[in-house]
Amino acid sequence: MTAIALGVDMFLYGSIVPLLPRLPAVDGSAMTAGVLFAVYAVALLGATPFIGAWVDRHGPRAPMLAGLVGLAAATALFAGAINTTGAAGLSALLIARAAQGIAASASWTSGLALIAATHAPDRRGRSMGLALSAVGVGVLLGPALSGPLVDAFGPRAPFLLVAVLAAGDALARILLVKPVVTTDVRLPYRTVLRGPGAGMLIALTAMGAAAIALPEPILPLHLDQLGLGRAGIGLAFAAAALGGSTAAPLAGALADRVGAPRMAACGALVTAVGFLLTGRDSTVLSVVGLVVVGFGAQVVLAPTLVLVAVFAEHTRPAAYGAAYALYNVAYTGGLALAPLAAGAMTSAMSVAAATLLAGGAAAVLALVLATRRQPAKGSTRSPQPTRPGCSTDA
Repeated sequence: MTAIALGVDMFLYGSIVPLLPRLPAVDGSAMTAGVLFAVYAVALLGATPFIGAWVDRHGPRAPMLAGLVGLAAATALFAGAINTTGAAGLSALLIARAAQGIAASASWTSGLALIAATHAPDRRGRSMGLALSAVGVGVLLGPALSGPLVDAFGPRAPFLLVAVLAAGDALARILLVKPVVTTDVRLPYRTVLRGPGAGMLIALTAMGAAAIALPEPILPLHLDQLGLGRAGIGLAFAAAALGGSTAAPLAGALADRVGAPRMAACGALVTAVGFLLTGRDSTVLSVVGLVVVGFGAQVVLAPTLVLVAVFAEHTRPAAYGAAYALYNVAYTGGLALAPLAAGAMTSAMSVAAATLLAGGAAAVLALVLATRRQPAKGSTRSPQPTRPGCSTDA
């Protein structure tokens, strides 16, 4: 169920990305397009703490349904603003982007909390991996389908497709997401943050997100200079997204077997190798490195989601909503800061130097994870979670 919700949300996100700069209200302005992209992140970050508290007090079902309302509102506003010019069109787009960010916050926080609350610890990795895989599929298919749909059926076609997907998503959320027993107790975020390994979990999450976002502003220019061309660059990033979608369920399943910390360490090492290849004066090495980075980032993120669930259980009652709200904040922070850091490093040095520094940071994180004392076998096992009778929530 969470996989469907996240996949539909990210399909809408991906569909919008190539269309926004060409909308009449944007009129080709890079500044206006940048503001619209930023509004999504600001709305997501602003809503996440409140969604986390809502989940912990009343369970994930109501926030997931509220996320669907936000998704429907965003889709309708986007469709209505397609041909609207001037201030009215821009205002509608800003509200639509904000609704999209709030919907994403509700779906991510409540959906991941739902998986944690309804799966035993030794089954969470696989389910979390499947949810991340759906995210990758949505991001990959959104841009790939929106362009051809617009060319064939007009600018509103992608939003009609999202509306159909949202209707199926609504039916699934209503039928499959059952109430979870809660205690109606809200734990302060400062209490949750005092849990074991909070800093490391935040760093892992931010690093996984940053690894995805860091190549986006600098690799297209680098590959263009190497003579790859727009189509080739698009295929390279699509291959990286596809590799990540493949890696997530594999990493999640392996995390259930060998332990989440070990898998996260392996993911950080793979990411480091990818960055060492990316940015070289070779088209083949740079593309291979980009795909390896996409693969490694998901090998970090899938087991980290499992560790966040264990982290949430250091309190009584378990603060799944607050813990995954912190995950969302760290993830969005990594996505927002990495492109800025990449641009600054590239301006001061070069693409090769920037990717080498990124690879070094990933290698250090891998070393820290590999040398940390692992918990005794069984010490990360929590009491069996409350099961609401729904086994299709992943």
